[in-house]
Amino acid sequence: MRESLRGYAQGILYLAKSAGKDGQVIEELRAFHRLLATQEMLAEVISDPSVPPKKRQAILGDLLASKVDALVIRLLQALVGTEEPRSVLDSIAELVRLTSGEEVMDLDGGFATTGRIAGYSQALLESLDGTPDLELVEAQLFSFSRIVENDPRLRKVLSGIGSEPQQRKSLVTALLSGKSHAITLQIAEFAASTDRLRDFVEVLDSVVERAARLRHRKVAVVQSATELTQAQMDQISEALSRAVGSEVEMRASVNPSLVGGVVAVVGDTVFDGSVRRRIEQLRVRLGLPATVKSRERN
Repeated sequence: MRESLRGYAQGILYLAKSAGKDGQVIEELRAFHRLLATQEMLAEVISDPSVPPKKRQAILGDLLASKVDALVIRLLQALVGTEEPRSVLDSIAELVRLTSGEEVMDLDGGFATTGRIAGYSQALLESLDGTPDLELVEAQLFSFSRIVENDPRLRKVLSGIGSEPQQRKSLVTALLSGKSHAITLQIAEFAASTDRLRDFVEVLDSVVERAARLRHRKVAVVQSATELTQAQMDQISEALSRAVGSEVEMRASVNPSLVGGVVAVVGDTVFDGSVRRRIEQLRVRLGLPATVKSRERN
């Protein structure tokens, strides 16, 4: 089973427990698994590679609507939409064992960690889809990521260097509890408390992009030497939207080391119009050594 699906299942269980229906969700998953043993045609359809994933998801949605909790439907649809068709039935059995606590959801390596966090955050963010809270959580996670980014010691600790999962979770709780949305806190705590963490800032930034995609936006992370005015923000946003061919959502922060100008990152594309960059280019033309490591820019 994909790590992202394991994380998604953990997220669904968190949402179910928050609503006081985790027992119901677990039992309905078990009941569906038992149903597959007697309904061979259904089992064949949801594991048939010739049936597109979205069609299999729609079949499950139609079949289970009003019969099981919406969280169960979301979890099963996520499974048939991401797992290899031939593995679907085995994955459903594993999902039952995992959600019932019969197996431990251990992590194995850094990429497993990022996949687990991606799935977990997706489940929680989807619970806010279509509400103003989704944008609020996105903004809060971005702001917290910038706080961590600007504090090397905090970034090191939350990235798992010389710290234990429970210590990291407690630190995040102290920093965010009572100051942020419950989903913001839960995602940040989960990201900090995984056994094998990667760069905490990169992890949170990937969640921010995930939230933006749910709102059909692209995130433009913009750094400037001084705080931008609203007029400047609007101008940059318009220029970036034209450049990438899609509406972008500005997330701005101040970085005095740029000297002047701005650096904008949209996905893997970097637009560097900073004075620092122009100084580096001039040094290269004059045959002088660069003062900072260069990075490929588009």
